[in-house]
Amino acid sequence: MSQTLLKVDKMRLILVLIMMALVGCSSMRTREITRNETDSPTPKLLSTELLNAEEIPVKQTVLERIRASFPWNQARAPLSSSTLKIMNDYLEDNDLKALNIEFQTESPKEDWHRLQANAAINPLFKYSLGSANWFGYLIIKPSIWGKSYYDPYTNTLHINSNNPIEILAELSHAKIIQRQNYPGLYALGSKLPFIAIWAQKQKTNEMLAYAKSKQDWELEKATYRKMYPSMLNGSSIVGMFFGPFYLRPAISVGGVLAGYTVAEWEIAQRESEITQVAYPQKPENPVIKTDSQIERASFIK
Repeated sequence: MSQTLLKVDKMRLILVLIMMALVGCSSMRTREITRNETDSPTPKLLSTELLNAEEIPVKQTVLERIRASFPWNQARAPLSSSTLKIMNDYLEDNDLKALNIEFQTESPKEDWHRLQANAAINPLFKYSLGSANWFGYLIIKPSIWGKSYYDPYTNTLHINSNNPIEILAELSHAKIIQRQNYPGLYALGSKLPFIAIWAQKQKTNEMLAYAKSKQDWELEKATYRKMYPSMLNGSSIVGMFFGPFYLRPAISVGGVLAGYTVAEWEIAQRESEITQVAYPQKPENPVIKTDSQIERASFIK
């Protein structure tokens, strides 16, 4: 019995190594995409009222209404102007013109049309993994759980929470995928065990580099504390493939705790550097530009 399990583990390891080699040799090469009016769809405009609003109310799901009935829980916070500004700046700084954005909306019909129109993804991936993704979101409905996510097959960012780090992580994911020669293969690889931690590290590095370029220490700290535990989550590395089933939760928790420890250590190291560099103070009430990238992003109310 033990020999059979050992053989199965070896076969899984070989499969993972083959996939890592394939993705490493082909899809990990990045490229800068230059867009023009002919190859970029004309995006819709955000309403002026929405762009200039102090906050955008977030719809409460049935689960959230139940949770909000308890005094120790709070309803989901509205989408604040500071979160909008982080989105807006990232879209502008990284030239993500063709990215579709939906706020608290799931429109399967529109998503299917976007999937069909997305020429950046190979049809093989688009109509197999992409259609499976589309069907999965149709059943699960991430908006019910307040989860923001980027779907590479429809090139759509769905925003369902006021969590700026989660939104920035998905924007970074969108940027990285759009810079790939083979975005469909990269999207597949980023979901596989072992390779997933590499993709997560890429996303984390992109977010940290952006926070440093903006000299935003609060954003940088929040990125360390959110992304490191997620990156070192044991379930995404070995927990799904190796070890007894009953040990997998412990492996996952151990990875998260290690991530928090590394994050706090990195923060302590960076804090001493920043006191020497002296980052400028952020204004209390940042102004969102009216002529901005987020105005040109697709919006479905």
